Amino acid sequence: MAFLEKAARQGHVHAMDAMRGIHDERKEYEHAVEWATKGAEAGLPKAMFDFGLLLDMGKGLVAPDYTAAADWYRRAADTGDGEAANNLCQMYSVGRGRAWQIMRATSASTF
Repeated sequence: MAFLEKAARQGHVHAMDAMRGIHDERKEYEHAVEWATKGAEAGLPKAMFDFGLLLDMGKGLVAPDYTAAADWYRRAADTGDGEAANNLCQMYSVGRGRAWQIMRATSASTF
């Protein structure tokens, strides 16, 4: 794993994604989020999807971030990732990832 991590730290996006996968499998979600973030920001569509999935599920985070998850799903979908487009549609169909969802979560009143 040392060579893989070295490659990831040197900017190899597929190594970043592999590091995310290793940490996700080990249930080391904070590290998985770290590597998914780096891969997504470097422009790897699979990493964009994986980062969106971690955000959507709240793995390695205090709570899910639906707005950010939707944004990363959209970015991956814009590259042609059908799974990301599907997840984005599912989020929107149940009202996650929209501004009104945030307002509803922070409001004392119910809709």
